Amino acid sequence: MKNFAAGFNNFFIGLVSGLLLPIIIILVLLFLSVDKLTGLLESRSFAPIYERSEQTLDKVDTLIMTLDDKVDNADLSNIKALSPLKDANLFPEMKALAASVSELKEGEDNIDKQAVITALKDKLQGSLQGKFTGDQAQQLAESLANIADVIANQDNSTQALKSKAVEELNTVTE
Repeated sequence: MKNFAAGFNNFFIGLVSGLLLPIIIILVLLFLSVDKLTGLLESRSFAPIYERSEQTLDKVDTLIMTLDDKVDNADLSNIKALSPLKDANLFPEMKALAASVSELKEGEDNIDKQAVITALKDKLQGSLQGKFTGDQAQQLAESLANIADVIANQDNSTQALKSKAVEELNTVTE
């Protein structure tokens, strides 16, 4: 009976140390890391990012629903209105737009942003003249230049939020 009790004791010690101890250690480490991350994410520096991402997702959802409704309710005249855009190859214009946006984003404060936007508008208008009528080309060039200006300004404010969040993250992790 003494050997049976010793074997029974060894079984439970082996069960606890062999199986349950690693599981307990993993669960404790998981709890601590999740607790640290949730504490970091609830920090006041990340709150504006969450709010903006929620607003952005709501806007994207609304846009998708609107586009879906417009596609469902589209008639032949709406489709014919978009046919010039289908046949136009706007890839060079989009490359020029992306180059201007990157120049505005990476440019320093001494760069004349209005001159870059004006140069982009002139370049786009010249390239779009062959693809669209004069008035349509001018309107499209102005719209694309305005898009470039908005994207460049938005990225500057987003960059400031990102740097603030990185600083807060560094202070929390130290």
